[in-house]
Amino acid sequence: MKSTITGDIVYSQSVEKPDIWLNPLKKLFLKFGDSPADWEIYRGDSFQLTVATKDAVRVAILIKSVIKKQKSKKLDVRLAIGVGKEDVYANRVSEAYSEAFVYSGQLLDALKEKKIHLGIKSPWNDFDKEFNMMFKLALVIMNSWTSNSAEVAELLFSISGITQVEIAEKLGIAQSSVNDRIKRGAIYEIMEMEQYFRERIENKPYY
Repeated sequence: MKSTITGDIVYSQSVEKPDIWLNPLKKLFLKFGDSPADWEIYRGDSFQLTVATKDAVRVAILIKSVIKKQKSKKLDVRLAIGVGKEDVYANRVSEAYSEAFVYSGQLLDALKEKKIHLGIKSPWNDFDKEFNMMFKLALVIMNSWTSNSAEVAELLFSISGITQVEIAEKLGIAQSSVNDRIKRGAIYEIMEMEQYFRERIENKPYY
């Protein structure tokens, strides 16, 4: 089972130079594979990425943090996670026709209409209902992340087991400042949600 994440940058026109968010996004995507087989950025501000299903929410939050850490009040990202069987292959991720690919594309259209920034669609309706509700609650916080909180979130979701002291050393700030950013961004609570998703998805049929 694989997941496809389809997304677009919200208010991409609010920044004069797209490289501000485009280069960090490409750098992140390269950690998960090669373009165009595993990820693609197209139409200027839209993209698709295929990842292991257990990592789907973590990667979505990483994408969110990379965009939100840019110093732009409006800039954000909309993300649709599709989960399904990897039964159709293609040389380009944007040309695939797997279950996950179809779900992800359909969901992104729905998210645009509802003006929601994160959602999931899988073969299991109850599972989707549970996590889409969690995402809505988490977005109350994540949509308001400052660049400082997003910067810390990126490190916490990138490096397993990283401590506040290590984050402080990397960012050149006090450990107390790291702790404040984590609290303001409710980052530990969002990490708990991500871990719960990982546990739930690994127990689903044909995982």
